[in-house]
Amino acid sequence: MQHGTAVFDGIRCYRTSSGPALFRPRDHVRRLLSSARALGIEHRYSFEDLLTAVGRAASESGLGDSYVRPVLFAPEPYLGVDLSAFRFTLGVEVWPVPPVSRAEARLTVSPWRRPATSSFPPTVKATGTYAVSALAKTRAVAAGFDDAIQLDALSGRVAEATIANVFLVRDGRLLTPWPEDALLPGITRDSVLSLAAALGIEAREGPVEVTELAGADEVFLTGTASELVGVRSIDEWHFPGRGPVFAELARAFRDAVTGRRFGELGWCVPVAESAALG
Repeated sequence: MQHGTAVFDGIRCYRTSSGPALFRPRDHVRRLLSSARALGIEHRYSFEDLLTAVGRAASESGLGDSYVRPVLFAPEPYLGVDLSAFRFTLGVEVWPVPPVSRAEARLTVSPWRRPATSSFPPTVKATGTYAVSALAKTRAVAAGFDDAIQLDALSGRVAEATIANVFLVRDGRLLTPWPEDALLPGITRDSVLSLAAALGIEAREGPVEVTELAGADEVFLTGTASELVGVRSIDEWHFPGRGPVFAELARAFRDAVTGRRFGELGWCVPVAESAALG
């Protein structure tokens, strides 16, 4: 889409006891608007417009558990990369999500690194930046792995997986790479940090050297589509996959997205409520 200049986000919709609900849609819409601002994209949509469009798309799809993707893109042909010359419009896709897999991932450290923060802001979800992720993922799968760990191009430290954030567990405590190392701080990542605090699990962000992966008791990934995924191995290093800390957080996350617990956090927004804003 116009040299990879479209910006997008991904929002999960879950079945709850009170009907379908979007998980943290306000945070996702804020991130979409932030991505557009960072690239200097001009458009006519307000926060309320986008939230309403997401809610209506989820409602009209008739799906319960689904993935909703709002995209701001330039549909008209233009030879160049001056974003001020583009007319950006909104599209919203919705598709079903299969039941959560309990499979454990086998990873490899990729030679393809994340662009340094001085090259491109990692907090921007632009379509073009995912070419690096696609390259790393495709190479990893071809080599017999499920996904890849990518390093910061400048520091050489752990950044993230191709479309997921990374958590390590050591002595019952969580460690996740800090944003300075070219990662997109995901909303699922933020949710896990909040749930860890609620459960009394110590957690911190910080620099993570590749060699620190070897000393972890558990490793897991977090992402909007995949939720929480236990890691069985990273190259020659092996882990329990679904260790005790992972299992506790995965249960808490499932309770949060379905509205069974942690309602005080205000994360679940009924689809009907979101769709009725406009």
